[in-house]
Amino acid sequence: MIKRIFNLVARCRRYRTLWVEDLPENVAPQTVYILGGRDHPFYAAVVCPRRACRQVIHLELSPQVEKPWRLIEHSDGSISLAPSVHVTAMPCRCHYWFRSGRIVWAERPPFLVPKENKCYAR
Repeated sequence: MIKRIFNLVARCRRYRTLWVEDLPENVAPQTVYILGGRDHPFYAAVVCPRRACRQVIHLELSPQVEKPWRLIEHSDGSISLAPSVHVTAMPCRCHYWFRSGRIVWAERPPFLVPKENKCYAR
């Protein structure tokens, strides 16, 4: 029940997308930073959406890495990322998707998520 309420609140909040050349020193919450140009984005960074965590999560978008995340930019400026973001290196162990600038929390337990979907915060 609590997870569903948290999911509903998270769906209401939209993340803004900033295209930057360098990651700022103070990364703002509810913001997805995309490094690289719109034609060739190579990196995304976002503050962990769990309030207790607040670590920066780094996602590789470059096609040169073995299994990159795919960035989809929508006409309204929001983004979606695929596959899911599953953080195992931090205590929060969060698992979610970015869909049209919103967080959609996973309902599955972390051990059921394929290994290739897991990212590690740096």
